[in-house]
Amino acid sequence: MKTNLLAKIKDNRDELFAALEGLSEEQITNMPVVGEWTIKDAVGHISYWEGIILDHVRQSFTEGKPRAMSPAETDEIVNPREAAKRKKWAWARVRAEFENVLGALIAKVQGLSESNLEFQVPNPWWNETGFYSVAEMIEADAVGHCREHTEQIRKWR
Repeated sequence: MKTNLLAKIKDNRDELFAALEGLSEEQITNMPVVGEWTIKDAVGHISYWEGIILDHVRQSFTEGKPRAMSPAETDEIVNPREAAKRKKWAWARVRAEFENVLGALIAKVQGLSESNLEFQVPNPWWNETGFYSVAEMIEADAVGHCREHTEQIRKWR
């Protein structure tokens, strides 16, 4: 399970970088690809949420479950706030943030046992119910989210 999950995370990263291959910094930072968002905005968005998912994984083992998302921190509030925060950042900084957060997530997964990955936790997202394993949380919320935006970039190209 762990080997497969790590491969999916790394493949996801490689697919995102492959989708960016050959693009100029001008294209990455100035051309809208997801609504009004540029590729830089989308990568910053992925980084922010992967950081939240990493927090959820950590909380699962320090607090017994990930903290539920606050109703005051909905997508409609968080996404524009985080995009605005990163708007003046250079592409190199946004990419570094992405690589650092992803590296931390990979390191966390590498340090978990198969049993830890099977640990069942409540879904922390707004209006979501039920339980899933830590591995399913990472795959659905981190891998799936990055894949969604990578596909949007591919379609734009």
